[in-house]
Amino acid sequence: MLSFFLVLLAGCGKEEADFSQARVEVVLSPGGVGDQGYNDNILRGLQTAAVRYGFTLAIHIPEEKEQGIQIYNEWLNAPLDNDCERSLFVFSGSEYEYLLQGLSLPKDARKDVLMFETEQAVDGIYTFFVGCYAASYLAGATSVMDNYGEEQKALVIAANPHDRQVRRAVDGYRDGYLAAGGDGCDVHYLSEEPDGGYRMQDEAYQFCIENDGNYMYYFSAAGASNKGVYRFSRETYNFAVGMDDDMGFLSSFISISVVKHMDWVIINLIGDLLNNKKIPYHQVFTYESGYEEMVFSKHVMEDWFLDISHIKNRIVEIEQRYEEANQ
Repeated sequence: MLSFFLVLLAGCGKEEADFSQARVEVVLSPGGVGDQGYNDNILRGLQTAAVRYGFTLAIHIPEEKEQGIQIYNEWLNAPLDNDCERSLFVFSGSEYEYLLQGLSLPKDARKDVLMFETEQAVDGIYTFFVGCYAASYLAGATSVMDNYGEEQKALVIAANPHDRQVRRAVDGYRDGYLAAGGDGCDVHYLSEEPDGGYRMQDEAYQFCIENDGNYMYYFSAAGASNKGVYRFSRETYNFAVGMDDDMGFLSSFISISVVKHMDWVIINLIGDLLNNKKIPYHQVFTYESGYEEMVFSKHVMEDWFLDISHIKNRIVEIEQRYEEANQ
Protein backbone atom coordinates (compact mmCIF):
# COMPACT_ATOMS: atom_id res chain seq x y z
CA MET A 1 0.00 0.00 0.00
CA LEU A 2 1.51 3.28 -1.17
CA SER A 3 0.67 6.53 0.58
CA PHE A 4 2.08 9.98 0.05
CA PHE A 5 1.32 13.58 0.85
CA LEU A 6 1.33 16.70 -1.26
CA VAL A 7 1.52 19.95 0.67
CA LEU A 8 0.74 22.59 -1.92
CA LEU A 9 0.84 26.14 -0.64
CA ALA A 10 -1.10 28.91 -2.30
CA GLY A 11 0.83 31.15 -4.64
CA CYS A 12 0.06 34.48 -6.25
CA GLY A 13 -2.04 32.77 -8.94
CA LYS A 14 -4.44 31.04 -6.53
CA GLU A 15 -8.02 31.74 -7.57
CA GLU A 16 -10.04 30.82 -4.49
CA ALA A 17 -10.18 31.49 -0.75
CA ASP A 18 -7.37 30.21 1.46
CA PHE A 19 -7.85 26.54 2.35
CA SER A 20 -4.31 25.93 3.57
CA GLN A 21 -5.79 24.67 6.85
CA ALA A 22 -7.83 22.01 5.05
CA ARG A 23 -6.85 18.43 4.33
CA VAL A 24 -8.13 16.06 1.64
CA GLU A 25 -7.33 12.36 2.01
CA VAL A 26 -7.92 10.07 -0.97
CA VAL A 27 -7.88 6.32 -1.51
CA LEU A 28 -7.42 5.56 -5.21
CA SER A 29 -8.39 2.45 -7.14
CA PRO A 30 -5.90 -0.43 -6.81
CA GLY A 31 -3.70 -0.56 -9.89
CA GLY A 32 -5.58 2.28 -11.54
CA VAL A 33 -2.94 4.99 -11.72
CA GLY A 34 -1.05 4.86 -14.99
CA ASP A 35 -4.00 3.84 -17.16
CA GLN A 36 -3.58 7.00 -19.29
CA GLY A 37 -7.32 7.54 -18.92
CA TYR A 38 -9.91 7.50 -16.17
CA ASN A 39 -7.71 7.13 -13.08
CA ASP A 40 -4.99 9.43 -14.35
CA ASN A 41 -7.68 12.01 -15.04
CA ILE A 42 -8.83 11.71 -11.42
CA LEU A 43 -5.29 12.14 -10.16
CA ARG A 44 -4.82 15.20 -12.38
CA GLY A 45 -8.02 16.70 -11.00
CA LEU A 46 -6.94 16.14 -7.40
CA GLN A 47 -3.54 17.71 -7.99
CA THR A 48 -5.05 20.68 -9.81
CA ALA A 49 -7.57 21.22 -7.00
CA ALA A 50 -4.79 21.07 -4.41
CA VAL A 51 -2.81 23.73 -6.26
CA ARG A 52 -5.87 25.92 -6.80
CA TYR A 53 -7.23 25.74 -3.27
CA GLY A 54 -4.01 25.25 -1.32
CA PHE A 55 -5.05 22.30 0.85
CA THR A 56 -2.89 19.37 1.98
CA LEU A 57 -3.50 16.34 -0.21
CA ALA A 58 -2.84 12.81 1.10
CA ILE A 59 -3.03 10.02 -1.49
CA HIS A 60 -3.22 6.28 -0.78
CA ILE A 61 -2.86 3.61 -3.46
CA PRO A 62 -3.81 0.22 -1.94
CA GLU A 63 -2.85 -3.11 -3.43
CA GLU A 64 -6.36 -4.48 -2.78
CA LYS A 65 -9.67 -2.66 -2.44
CA GLU A 66 -10.27 -4.23 0.99
CA GLN A 67 -7.50 -2.02 2.37
CA GLY A 68 -9.70 0.99 1.67
CA ILE A 69 -11.74 0.52 4.84
CA GLN A 70 -8.56 0.29 6.93
CA ILE A 71 -7.34 3.60 5.52
CA TYR A 72 -10.76 5.16 6.10
CA ASN A 73 -11.00 3.98 9.72
CA GLU A 74 -7.57 5.41 10.48
CA TRP A 75 -8.77 8.78 9.16
CA LEU A 76 -12.10 8.45 10.98
CA ASN A 77 -10.51 7.76 14.37
CA ALA A 78 -7.63 10.22 14.10
CA PRO A 79 -8.37 13.50 15.94
CA LEU A 80 -7.93 16.66 13.91
CA ASP A 81 -5.45 19.32 14.93
CA ASN A 82 -7.02 22.44 16.38
CA ASP A 83 -5.87 24.48 13.40
CA CYS A 84 -7.42 22.08 10.85
CA GLU A 85 -10.58 23.74 9.59
CA ARG A 86 -11.77 21.04 7.20
CA SER A 87 -11.02 17.37 6.45
CA LEU A 88 -12.45 15.48 3.49
CA PHE A 89 -12.04 11.75 2.84
CA VAL A 90 -12.48 10.61 -0.76
CA PHE A 91 -13.16 7.11 -2.11
CA SER A 92 -12.20 7.55 -5.76
CA GLY A 93 -13.86 4.56 -7.42
CA SER A 94 -17.04 2.52 -7.60
CA GLU A 95 -15.21 -0.56 -6.32
CA TYR A 96 -15.61 0.93 -2.83
CA GLU A 97 -19.39 1.34 -2.98
CA TYR A 98 -19.91 -1.98 -1.20
CA LEU A 99 -18.73 -0.12 1.92
CA LEU A 100 -21.39 2.58 1.76
CA GLN A 101 -24.27 1.02 3.68
CA GLY A 102 -22.20 0.03 6.70
CA LEU A 103 -19.81 2.98 6.76
CA SER A 104 -19.46 4.74 10.12
CA LEU A 105 -19.81 8.49 9.72
CA PRO A 106 -17.46 11.00 11.34
CA LYS A 107 -18.66 12.74 14.50
CA ASP A 108 -16.44 15.76 13.99
CA ALA A 109 -18.43 18.35 12.02
CA ARG A 110 -15.23 19.37 10.22
CA LYS A 111 -15.03 15.95 8.53
CA ASP A 112 -16.95 14.83 5.44
CA VAL A 113 -16.91 11.79 3.13
CA LEU A 114 -17.11 11.81 -0.67
CA MET A 115 -17.38 8.79 -3.00
CA PHE A 116 -16.97 8.92 -6.77
CA GLU A 117 -18.99 7.04 -9.37
CA THR A 118 -21.77 5.39 -7.42
CA GLU A 119 -25.51 5.42 -7.98
CA GLN A 120 -26.18 4.80 -4.30
CA ALA A 121 -27.56 7.70 -2.32
CA VAL A 122 -26.60 7.53 1.37
CA ASP A 123 -27.58 10.27 3.80
CA GLY A 124 -24.52 11.93 5.26
CA ILE A 125 -22.13 10.84 2.47
CA TYR A 126 -21.55 12.89 -0.68
CA THR A 127 -21.81 10.69 -3.77
CA PHE A 128 -22.07 11.21 -7.51
CA PHE A 129 -21.60 9.56 -10.87
CA VAL A 130 -20.81 10.91 -14.32
CA GLY A 131 -22.73 9.20 -17.09
CA CYS A 132 -21.27 8.17 -20.43
CA TYR A 133 -24.24 6.76 -22.34
CA ALA A 134 -24.85 9.87 -24.43
CA ALA A 135 -21.20 10.43 -25.33
CA SER A 136 -20.81 6.75 -26.20
CA TYR A 137 -24.01 6.89 -28.28
CA LEU A 138 -22.60 9.82 -30.27
CA ALA A 139 -19.30 7.97 -30.71
CA GLY A 140 -21.14 4.92 -32.01
CA ALA A 141 -23.16 6.99 -34.45
CA THR A 142 -20.06 8.84 -35.64
CA SER A 143 -18.27 5.53 -36.28
CA VAL A 144 -20.62 4.68 -39.14
CA MET A 145 -19.05 5.69 -42.44
CA ASP A 146 -21.05 7.48 -45.11
CA ASN A 147 -21.58 5.63 -48.39
CA TYR A 148 -19.00 2.99 -47.52
CA GLY A 149 -20.80 0.38 -49.61
CA GLU A 150 -19.81 -2.67 -47.53
CA GLU A 151 -21.13 -4.28 -44.37
CA GLN A 152 -20.14 -2.20 -41.37
CA LYS A 153 -19.70 -3.88 -38.00
CA ALA A 154 -18.08 -2.68 -34.79
CA LEU A 155 -16.52 -4.53 -31.85
CA VAL A 156 -16.76 -3.44 -28.22
CA ILE A 157 -14.16 -4.75 -25.75
CA ALA A 158 -15.55 -4.41 -22.22
CA ALA A 159 -14.10 -5.19 -18.80
CA ASN A 160 -17.04 -7.18 -17.37
CA PRO A 161 -20.84 -7.22 -17.54
CA HIS A 162 -21.33 -6.19 -13.90
CA ASP A 163 -19.96 -2.63 -13.82
CA ARG A 164 -22.87 -0.25 -14.39
CA GLN A 165 -20.68 2.40 -15.99
CA VAL A 166 -19.15 -0.16 -18.35
CA ARG A 167 -22.68 -1.20 -19.36
CA ARG A 168 -23.56 2.43 -20.05
CA ALA A 169 -20.60 2.74 -22.42
CA VAL A 170 -21.36 -0.60 -24.11
CA ASP A 171 -25.08 0.11 -24.50
CA GLY A 172 -24.49 3.67 -25.65
CA TYR A 173 -21.93 2.82 -28.32
CA ARG A 174 -23.91 -0.15 -29.65
CA ASP A 175 -27.23 1.75 -29.68
CA GLY A 176 -25.69 4.74 -31.44
CA TYR A 177 -23.88 2.61 -33.99
CA LEU A 178 -27.03 0.75 -34.97
CA ALA A 179 -29.17 3.91 -34.93
CA ALA A 180 -26.84 5.55 -37.47
CA GLY A 181 -27.04 2.61 -39.85
CA GLY A 182 -24.32 0.23 -38.69
CA ASP A 183 -24.97 -3.42 -39.59
CA GLY A 184 -23.93 -4.97 -36.30
CA CYS A 185 -22.03 -4.44 -33.06
CA ASP A 186 -20.50 -7.36 -31.14
CA VAL A 187 -19.47 -7.19 -27.48
CA HIS A 188 -16.62 -9.15 -25.90
CA TYR A 189 -16.11 -9.16 -22.11
CA LEU A 190 -12.58 -9.73 -20.87
CA SER A 191 -13.81 -11.13 -17.56
CA GLU A 192 -16.97 -12.41 -15.90
CA GLU A 193 -15.76 -11.34 -12.45
CA PRO A 194 -17.30 -8.18 -10.92
CA ASP A 195 -13.89 -6.51 -10.50
CA GLY A 196 -12.22 -8.17 -13.47
CA GLY A 197 -11.08 -7.09 -16.90
CA TYR A 198 -9.56 -3.72 -16.06
CA ARG A 199 -5.89 -4.71 -16.22
CA MET A 200 -5.85 -7.19 -19.11
CA GLN A 201 -4.35 -5.16 -21.93
CA ASP A 202 -2.46 -8.15 -23.37
CA GLU A 203 -5.70 -10.14 -23.59
CA ALA A 204 -7.49 -7.17 -25.18
CA TYR A 205 -4.69 -6.79 -27.71
CA GLN A 206 -4.70 -10.51 -28.56
CA PHE A 207 -8.46 -10.63 -29.05
CA CYS A 208 -8.29 -7.68 -31.42
CA ILE A 209 -5.44 -9.34 -33.34
CA GLU A 210 -7.55 -12.47 -33.69
CA ASN A 211 -10.34 -10.29 -35.13
CA ASP A 212 -8.17 -8.06 -37.30
CA GLY A 213 -10.15 -6.99 -40.36
CA ASN A 214 -13.49 -8.29 -39.11
CA TYR A 215 -14.69 -4.91 -37.88
CA MET A 216 -14.71 -1.32 -39.09
CA TYR A 217 -14.29 0.17 -35.59
CA TYR A 218 -12.97 -1.11 -32.25
CA PHE A 219 -14.21 0.50 -29.02
CA SER A 220 -13.05 -0.44 -25.52
CA ALA A 221 -14.50 0.27 -22.08
CA ALA A 222 -12.10 -1.66 -19.90
CA GLY A 223 -9.89 0.66 -17.84
CA ALA A 224 -6.17 0.07 -18.34
CA SER A 225 -7.02 -2.80 -20.72
CA ASN A 226 -7.96 -0.13 -23.26
CA LYS A 227 -4.26 0.33 -23.93
CA GLY A 228 -4.20 -3.08 -25.63
CA VAL A 229 -6.82 -1.87 -28.12
CA TYR A 230 -4.94 1.36 -28.74
CA ARG A 231 -1.76 -0.60 -29.39
CA PHE A 232 -3.66 -2.81 -31.84
CA SER A 233 -4.97 0.28 -33.65
CA ARG A 234 -1.52 1.81 -33.85
CA GLU A 235 0.18 -1.32 -35.15
CA THR A 236 -2.46 -2.59 -37.59
CA TYR A 237 -4.00 0.70 -38.81
CA ASN A 238 -7.50 -0.15 -37.61
CA PHE A 239 -9.96 2.51 -36.49
CA ALA A 240 -10.50 2.68 -32.73
CA VAL A 241 -12.42 4.92 -30.34
CA GLY A 242 -10.73 6.40 -27.28
CA MET A 243 -12.31 6.15 -23.84
CA ASP A 244 -12.23 8.44 -20.76
CA ASP A 245 -9.97 11.07 -22.35
CA ASP A 246 -8.88 12.26 -25.80
CA MET A 247 -6.72 9.33 -26.91
CA GLY A 248 -5.89 10.59 -30.39
CA PHE A 249 -2.25 11.03 -29.41
CA LEU A 250 -1.88 7.25 -29.02
CA SER A 251 -2.83 6.37 -32.59
CA SER A 252 -3.53 8.32 -35.76
CA PHE A 253 -6.43 5.89 -36.28
CA ILE A 254 -8.16 7.04 -33.08
CA SER A 255 -10.28 9.82 -34.53
CA ILE A 256 -12.91 10.17 -31.79
CA SER A 257 -12.99 9.63 -28.05
CA VAL A 258 -15.58 9.35 -25.28
CA VAL A 259 -14.43 11.77 -22.58
CA LYS A 260 -15.46 11.87 -18.93
CA HIS A 261 -14.16 15.09 -17.43
CA MET A 262 -13.55 13.64 -13.97
CA ASP A 263 -10.93 16.31 -13.29
CA TRP A 264 -13.49 19.09 -13.81
CA VAL A 265 -15.99 17.42 -11.48
CA ILE A 266 -13.37 16.93 -8.78
CA ILE A 267 -12.14 20.52 -8.92
CA ASN A 268 -15.66 21.94 -8.76
CA LEU A 269 -17.05 19.55 -6.15
CA ILE A 270 -14.12 19.77 -3.76
CA GLY A 271 -14.25 23.56 -4.09
CA ASP A 272 -17.95 23.53 -3.16
CA LEU A 273 -17.34 21.30 -0.14
CA LEU A 274 -14.41 23.32 1.13
CA ASN A 275 -16.50 26.47 0.75
CA ASN A 276 -19.27 24.80 2.80
CA LYS A 277 -21.77 25.28 -0.01
CA LYS A 278 -25.06 23.43 0.37
CA ILE A 279 -25.06 20.75 -2.31
CA PRO A 280 -27.12 17.55 -2.62
CA TYR A 281 -25.67 14.48 -0.99
CA HIS A 282 -26.15 12.62 -4.28
CA GLN A 283 -25.71 14.07 -7.76
CA VAL A 284 -26.08 12.63 -11.26
CA PHE A 285 -24.11 14.29 -14.06
CA THR A 286 -25.26 13.41 -17.58
CA TYR A 287 -24.74 15.00 -20.99
CA GLU A 288 -26.32 18.33 -20.05
CA SER A 289 -23.73 18.82 -17.30
CA GLY A 290 -20.87 19.07 -19.81
CA TYR A 291 -18.87 16.48 -17.86
CA GLU A 292 -19.35 13.83 -20.56
CA GLU A 293 -18.80 14.47 -24.25
CA MET A 294 -17.57 12.97 -27.48
CA VAL A 295 -14.55 14.76 -28.93
CA PHE A 296 -12.76 14.63 -32.26
CA SER A 297 -8.99 14.14 -32.28
CA LYS A 298 -6.87 17.11 -33.26
CA HIS A 299 -5.75 15.52 -36.53
CA VAL A 300 -9.29 15.15 -37.95
CA MET A 301 -12.17 17.44 -38.85
CA GLU A 302 -15.81 16.90 -37.93
CA ASP A 303 -17.04 17.32 -41.50
CA TRP A 304 -15.05 14.23 -42.52
CA PHE A 305 -17.72 12.14 -40.78
CA LEU A 306 -21.36 11.29 -41.30
CA ASP A 307 -23.72 14.14 -40.36
CA ILE A 308 -25.47 12.98 -37.17
CA SER A 309 -27.01 16.33 -36.21
CA HIS A 310 -30.46 14.67 -36.16
CA ILE A 311 -29.14 12.40 -33.41
CA LYS A 312 -27.09 14.99 -31.54
CA ASN A 313 -30.07 17.33 -31.34
CA ARG A 314 -31.99 14.62 -29.47
CA ILE A 315 -29.17 13.14 -27.41
CA VAL A 316 -30.35 14.56 -24.07
CA GLU A 317 -33.77 12.97 -24.60
CA ILE A 318 -32.20 9.71 -25.77
CA GLU A 319 -30.01 9.49 -22.67
CA GLN A 320 -32.89 10.39 -20.37
CA ARG A 321 -35.03 7.59 -21.79
CA TYR A 322 -32.17 5.13 -21.32
CA GLU A 323 -31.56 6.15 -17.70
CA GLU A 324 -35.25 5.97 -16.85
CA ALA A 325 -35.54 2.51 -18.42
CA ASN A 326 -32.50 1.20 -16.52
CA GLN A 327 -33.09 2.54 -13.03
